[in-house]
Amino acid sequence: MAKQPHPHIDEELVRQMISGQAPLSPRAVETASTPPAESGIADPDPDPEEIAPPEVRRRRAALPDFEKTFMSLKDIRYRSAIYVSVETKRKILEVVKKIGGERMTVTSYVENILCHHLERYKDEINRIHKELNTKNIL
Repeated sequence: MAKQPHPHIDEELVRQMISGQAPLSPRAVETASTPPAESGIADPDPDPEEIAPPEVRRRRAALPDFEKTFMSLKDIRYRSAIYVSVETKRKILEVVKKIGGERMTVTSYVENILCHHLERYKDEINRIHKELNTKNIL
């Protein structure tokens, strides 16, 4: 039985694809698993699907420091209930229990996630809202 060659995996590209920062095109997957010596020069006539749409390019930003951004304790004096699926709640509890430290709370973790999301996508949210209305929502 002949040994199969071990393809080179571009780990950074795979991470970007998983996080939504790189397009999930067949060409990108092929490039990610092709050794650098074999990949050659960029395709002079790329398919339109291979070119990332503006939405994907806009989202490329440095990933935040997870612990500083999401695992900091918040002092929340006035709370309100928000419901999530049982599976999501189980995953959140597990994250907080395993890496949150002794004083970290699920409420702080979720608050940090939602604040980060709203801040990161504020311009997008306002753009969509403006298309439907005349004032900013955030």
